[in-house]
Amino acid sequence: MTSPTLEQLAARACAGDRDALEGLIVGLQDDLYRLAFRMLGLRADAEDATQEILVIVITKIGQFRGESALRTWAWTIATRHLLARKRSPREELASFEQIEKMLAMGDEEPPMPAATEAQLATLAEEVRLSCTEAMVLSLDRAHRVAWTLAEVFELPDAQAAAVLELPPATYRKRLQRARARLGAWMQSRCGLVDPANLCRCRRQIPVAHAVGVARLDALEYAGHPAVAPPRHRRLPLADETLAIERVAEALGHHPDYAAPDTLLARVRALLDSGRFRFFDV
Repeated sequence: MTSPTLEQLAARACAGDRDALEGLIVGLQDDLYRLAFRMLGLRADAEDATQEILVIVITKIGQFRGESALRTWAWTIATRHLLARKRSPREELASFEQIEKMLAMGDEEPPMPAATEAQLATLAEEVRLSCTEAMVLSLDRAHRVAWTLAEVFELPDAQAAAVLELPPATYRKRLQRARARLGAWMQSRCGLVDPANLCRCRRQIPVAHAVGVARLDALEYAGHPAVAPPRHRRLPLADETLAIERVAEALGHHPDYAAPDTLLARVRALLDSGRFRFFDV
């Protein structure tokens, strides 16, 4: 039996079908959480933001007219909310200047924390994921969301522009600036992009561990449940695009993070609380 589409679930939810409403939440929550996580940088902030976005989606579901795919419509709501939301603590700390300071500390080769080889490998992965996330967070939100829709969700320009409610030409310019800023910085510093660069994830473990970014008892990224593993991009052969693709591969090489199991329970509790009018019966 074919599973119902998000659009069909939305129509049934508007008719008062509680199971369809929960099915809609389940169908949207991973993508919305992944967007929030890449925009805000911390699990707790992403979970709170995703709950807020889902509440908005549910309360406005009767306004969906089918002029775009429902997922596109939900992403538009999500990006509006995330662009207007108070900056997260992770965003406040992230900047290219701060990353450079940490790289300089790593260049002094401080001693590694006491750990097994397997634990050091996990810490190096945490450094890779947290550092590449910090690079993306160093962009302002407008450029960050444009980059995320293109490089993480791989949306075509026209769809991403529609999500952001921008003219396509404006979106393309914004994406080009984001790629250029990230590319220029990473090509001159990051060993993931250019092996000639000194920075290595393992080399940065002592610094990251000292400031609490990479700790085995508090893995923000490396221990995060995922829907799917990272997808390797197929790099083009053209020299003029290879550098851009290498940067995108390094920054986007995160798993498809899964929304926390607690998220559906939290939204279900709101449904049961009577605090919101979710749909007209």
